[in-house]
Amino acid sequence: MAEILVKEYRGDVVENVHYGSIAIVSSTGETIAYTGDIERQTYMRSASKPIQVLPTLLAGLHKKYNLSEEEVTICNSSHWGSNHHIYVLQSIMEKTGLKEEDMIMNPTISTSATPLADKLALGSKLNPVEGKSRLQHCCSGKHLSLMMLQRELTGKVTGYQLPDSPVQKQIISFLSMLSQTPTYRISLGIDGCGVPVFALPMRNIALAYAKLADPFNLPDDIREAITYNFDCINKNPEKINDYFTPSYYVNKNPDLLMKDGSRGVICMAIRSRKLGIVIKLEDGWSDEYQGIIVARILEQLQYDDKELIEQLKKTYNTKIYNDCKDEVGHAEADFDIHIEQSYFDELFGNAEPEEDDSDESDAGTADESADSEDSDIDSSIEYEDMEELEDDEDTNETDKSSGQKNSFESSDFISTLLNMRGKKARSNSEHKPVTDHNDMDEPEDIDEGPEADEDMEDEEQLPAEERARRRAIRDRRSILGQNVVLPSSNQTFIQNPMTDPMRPVKSAKVISTIQNNDAEFEVFDREDNEDNKEQE
Repeated sequence: MAEILVKEYRGDVVENVHYGSIAIVSSTGETIAYTGDIERQTYMRSASKPIQVLPTLLAGLHKKYNLSEEEVTICNSSHWGSNHHIYVLQSIMEKTGLKEEDMIMNPTISTSATPLADKLALGSKLNPVEGKSRLQHCCSGKHLSLMMLQRELTGKVTGYQLPDSPVQKQIISFLSMLSQTPTYRISLGIDGCGVPVFALPMRNIALAYAKLADPFNLPDDIREAITYNFDCINKNPEKINDYFTPSYYVNKNPDLLMKDGSRGVICMAIRSRKLGIVIKLEDGWSDEYQGIIVARILEQLQYDDKELIEQLKKTYNTKIYNDCKDEVGHAEADFDIHIEQSYFDELFGNAEPEEDDSDESDAGTADESADSEDSDIDSSIEYEDMEELEDDEDTNETDKSSGQKNSFESSDFISTLLNMRGKKARSNSEHKPVTDHNDMDEPEDIDEGPEADEDMEDEEQLPAEERARRRAIRDRRSILGQNVVLPSSNQTFIQNPMTDPMRPVKSAKVISTIQNNDAEFEVFDREDNEDNKEQE
């Protein structure tokens, strides 16, 4: 359950508390630290914008229209509608021919003219635009990016907000890829600005941001787009929110990326640590507490930027005043995140990482540590159940002559976007990591076999409790565990092993095929490979 993140004191007595959860995950899927309920299905809100812009960049539209780094940055933004924001937005429209009236949201006032700016310690220095317009809406930069890509793919800008539009399908595929979440587990809602918004477990959101920090196992063009976008934000931090905001100070550091979302969502990426962080306040009350919450996390991670941490603590005025303008209390971030000591041991060289001779222990660490011991479903999963499930869902052995492709080879939308730039979609075996990970052996092709479909049909006849138990078994082994999700335009393959890129496994088997109205998903389970054990 959620834990207290912020306390409000009136005098010496705690008057109010704000509950929330925090997940910190590495780019290889390991849960490094947490507090609260990190499996909570959570809307990303505007924190998804650094992912939503990626299809536009991969299509090369920033080059086609000669967009500046400032203009790319504002496509990621929840800007406050100050004069310097409106100038950049107007420049994008001039270069692309897009029109303000084609945006679907209603005109609004600038955020920098609202009471939120008054809570900012230096809010009086902001320069809001007067009146109302669509450009003043905090999401207008994102909408221009979506309209740009929609026109490129369909010849018109209308319909970019529809969930089944080409633009939205590509965005959810990118989110699925980065978060390692099958698209059927990503819930859709409608955001405040009228476009789809995505909900997924907090741990998976943190992984998506970890991939922004360290896109080591992604195709070259996607990795380049992520890195370029990260750099643009670092060079223009005032375009994400505004000057003097927490994101402004965080994004000035080229090692960090921060993007907030409405209703209590904050996401961060740390390049040097290869970490993604997500924070969610249960009551959605986060704006003036962003600085002290992020500072508290960086302190506990022993992040080496004390000047930034101290600046964050005073970004918003956390003192409480009464109507007589007397100071009567204050707010403070008062929480501890649960961090594995081994993380600091390896980070600071206090201990040598232990060699592990088993095939699966490393990959399963994150799942086992975060699973609730009190879960009725998990407690019903016994060793015998696992064996029974594997026996029930056993399929044909890997057929080397099979024509099965990996997801990027069969991905229509990625191939299309790469072809726009004169590039060819690359297979996973061609992807070179930017970190010092060892090269991976290419997994053998998979023979799906017909048994998976039959097994799923049989499973539908089982009682609901038994179906839930079996689903829990699969989830434990697929979501941030031994398996990896690689989406295409109409398929998502959950294929093992990619979580630990230094431990290749050459054989796998299908354990289930899940069909819905939108896509088909194959889930591959790990098989012990005696040859790999001997090599180790």
